[in-house]
Amino acid sequence: MLVVVYDSLTGLGKKFAKSLGLPSQSVWKKLEEPCILVSRNSGAGQIPWTTKRFIRKYRHLIKGFVINGNQKRYPRTFCGATDKIVEQYGLRHICNIEGSGTEADRQAVKGFLEQLQAEESSHKSH
Repeated sequence: MLVVVYDSLTGLGKKFAKSLGLPSQSVWKKLEEPCILVSRNSGAGQIPWTTKRFIRKYRHLIKGFVINGNQKRYPRTFCGATDKIVEQYGLRHICNIEGSGTEADRQAVKGFLEQLQAEESSHKSH
């Protein structure tokens, strides 16, 4: 089973995580199964320390990540943590969302999960 883990200050990331229809939990809870991470930026497009801590601890379980940002308030650093997470931790980026996300964002995540399932089942058959 896949879990959606969120690092959310305003509650928008949590709302997006819950809207995906999968079990969800905060980055503060112990993780015991594969997950996708819904995180955010801190400061000017930086990775929040809570997310860094979570990735260091559970990197082997993170299948992909989504970054939540605010394009209106921070157009230059919108989802700036995305590139940093890819560079520093080598995680797969799913999409960037604004606020609590849109239906298109949910579809992007569902598409990613379907692709992941297909990859995992093709690995098992080899």
